[in-house]
Amino acid sequence: MEKIKGIKYIYTIIIVFMMIVCVIGSTYAYLSSSVISNNDIVTSSSNYNVSLRITPIYSDFSLIPMDDDDAMKALKNQCKDKYNRGACNLYNINVYGYAPSITAISGKINTNLSNIVNLSYMVLEEVNYDINDNDNCITINTKNYCIGREATMFINNTDMSLGDNYSVIDFESKNLLLAIWLTNLNENQNSFDIGNYSSTVTILLGGDGGQISGSINGTLENYNDLQGGE
Repeated sequence: MEKIKGIKYIYTIIIVFMMIVCVIGSTYAYLSSSVISNNDIVTSSSNYNVSLRITPIYSDFSLIPMDDDDAMKALKNQCKDKYNRGACNLYNINVYGYAPSITAISGKINTNLSNIVNLSYMVLEEVNYDINDNDNCITINTKNYCIGREATMFINNTDMSLGDNYSVIDFESKNLLLAIWLTNLNENQNSFDIGNYSSTVTILLGGDGGQISGSINGTLENYNDLQGGE
């Protein structure tokens, strides 16, 4: 039995390496995300209770700057480039416990940037249809997701959209994916993209006026060992 488990483990490693096939960005700094809000945050309105859970999917590694056009490539490579370097962080936003009368949700994110200028994000929505080979969609943990908010650069201390109308009809809970990365400028970014950020994620429930929030925090640091790489 132990031998079989060992063989399965080796095959898993081989498959992961075969999936890493694209080059993403160049390299001057990295994003090292701190522990984010893993616990359920519960709020209520006069009509119902609603819960929000934010958890990391890919976040346990350093990030090199990435071209915005390569965001979906990175997601399909588990947020890595072909050299196994981190290219993005990905978080799952799970909203559940809402009343059956709620048919849609929307969201916003407000980010405090400390000595960071070029931090960007993208949102993908869980969908309940076959995505086939759609370049704007991805399957993660057996669920299908498609782009709901295109690549957008954060503006300091400004409410920015996570998407205006995500249907929750036929969903007992609704999942959104939030990808965050450092936009590549093809130059050394250590002087203006090394610092800290903290984001407040707010989900708005259509039809009731209720909302619920959670937080994500991270740090950008030097990554001198990779300077000048491709």
